[in-house]
Amino acid sequence: MDKFYCSKCKKIFEAEGKKKEWQDPIYGHCWKRTAKCPVCGTESDEYRPTGPSTKKSNLKDYPFPKCACGG
Repeated sequence: MDKFYCSKCKKIFEAEGKKKEWQDPIYGHCWKRTAKCPVCGTESDEYRPTGPSTKKSNLKDYPFPKCACGG
């Protein structure tokens, strides 16, 4: 069983997914696993937890110049 995330219900659930394949003109052969949400029936993608690169940085901690010339 794989984990899936429903963007409509905002729920994570486990299900047997199906492989969806398509041909993209730029990237070529593409695929992803999808499953129907048991709550609302929406086609949902695999669950991908947020990683450390998606954290919002606090820009006020960095010393940025007050104008473009550095002053």
